[in-house]
Amino acid sequence: RSATEIRFYTALPQEDTFAALKLWIRAVGDPKLAAESLAGIVAQRLLRKLCTTCRSPYKPDPAALRKLNLPAERDTTLYKQSGQVLVKDKPQPCPQCLGLAYRGRVAVFEVMVLDTQARQLIAKQDLDQLRVHLRKNKMLYLQEAALARVVDGTTSIAEITRVLSGK
Repeated sequence: RSATEIRFYTALPQEDTFAALKLWIRAVGDPKLAAESLAGIVAQRLLRKLCTTCRSPYKPDPAALRKLNLPAERDTTLYKQSGQVLVKDKPQPCPQCLGLAYRGRVAVFEVMVLDTQARQLIAKQDLDQLRVHLRKNKMLYLQEAALARVVDGTTSIAEITRVLSGK
């Protein structure tokens, strides 16, 4: 209640922004007060980046693309981990990633920015309508942000599955 002029950040380790919001409402005890005190919520994950030297391109089948909510008619090339390069037609461990297939990391984010209408929905505890409202305002879920990294070749489907799967 006393933090009206001060901005502070708190960590609430949760699976996504909606789970963090539910925990925040429960911690504050009053949904209206919880809604007034929030400006936004961010969920983040670190993904390993595929080594650009040894990653292997492949064309996924249309059924797999539909499962990932990607247009099947689009010519999409995805990448998977390899860890090996060909030297004189013999597979050798990649000299860049030392055979690990990954080199470096990249972050993906789910950002929930709260406007007046979103705060009203939180105060009424109408989280289903809040989801609809945020989607209309083009909020990307964590899975969609990670999938964008797969499509641009930064990481693999196996990596986002590993990172985003429940514990």
